[in-house]
Amino acid sequence: MVGNIGIVALKVKDWKNMVAYYRDTIGLSPRVLDEEHQYAMFDTGPVRFAIEAGGVASTFPKGAGQNPVQVNFQTKSLEQAVEGLKKKGVNFVTPVKSGPGYNYIVFADPEGNQQVLYQRLPR
Repeated sequence: MVGNIGIVALKVKDWKNMVAYYRDTIGLSPRVLDEEHQYAMFDTGPVRFAIEAGGVASTFPKGAGQNPVQVNFQTKSLEQAVEGLKKKGVNFVTPVKSGPGYNYIVFADPEGNQQVLYQRLPR
């Protein structure tokens, strides 16, 4: 049987730039930084978020508007998170939208990967 998901990895072209973006702009804390193998893993709770070099030759190459993976980052205050990220120049590609039990917004990283930032709503 397959177990729980432990790591979600994003294949990127410019590893150094993307590590800096997710660390310095998005605010993720690195758990592992391995420059020799161009691998970074961030401390994002039970499921880790990793960045690996190899976006050009990835298993699922990107086409226009396609991500190799879409990550949904949870926050306690969507309004505060969006405000802080806008000050850091994050490119939001949607306005805040509502889903079943949550509000969310989509942002694009420097390589055009679209990720989700969301907040669960009280029941």
